[in-house]
Amino acid sequence: MAIEYATVKAKGQVVIPVDIRRKFRIDEGTRVAFLEEGGRLFIQPVTDEFIDAMKGVLARRQGLPDRVERDADRDLG
Repeated sequence: MAIEYATVKAKGQVVIPVDIRRKFRIDEGTRVAFLEEGGRLFIQPVTDEFIDAMKGVLARRQGLPDRVERDADRDLG
């Protein structure tokens, strides 16, 4: 695994290196998820394949609601 570096800007923005964007098909408008596990931070493109792979994962966890409603989109700019 090759290591790529980026610098966090004042507003928390990070540019994903072009080779990684191409490899994972991260285009303009692609949503990404930030996952923390065991003291490590992961970034995951939220693609149809990722969503399909996650189906049913939360169903096995206790204490979570049966259904989650999506909030209306809002301008975060």
